[in-house]
Amino acid sequence: MLGLSQADLGVILGLLVPKDPADPKPVGQLTVSRWEEGVNGHAAPPYWVQSALPEVFDRIHEIQEALFRRVLPIVESLEAGEDGVVHVPMYRSDRAFARAVPKMAGWPASLWNNAAVRAVDSLDDGREYQFDLVR
Repeated sequence: MLGLSQADLGVILGLLVPKDPADPKPVGQLTVSRWEEGVNGHAAPPYWVQSALPEVFDRIHEIQEALFRRVLPIVESLEAGEDGVVHVPMYRSDRAFARAVPKMAGWPASLWNNAAVRAVDSLDDGREYQFDLVR
């Protein structure tokens, strides 16, 4: 639905609905997996997450849409290289993403990567695109 890994969803949950707002920490990937699978008595997320999940999913969707609207003009403005290909940056790690886009430090790189793929997919400009991983 949102195109996020369990680990990335855990990071975003930690940011949007922290158990302790003074010290937001990501929800572990294993915990998210247990919620999904109902393992070890974790048939459902705890109340503090469960009550917030619909709003969190809506908020994640809003963030993805806003980022797409921001990334689209960036991708449109990229010039083709000497090889005639437009090179679009993708981020291999959250750290690389935070260095490139400091305002989004702490957020998963997958948000940008998703927006960049959607932006390229939405364009019908006859240009050839290549996604380049930034480490």
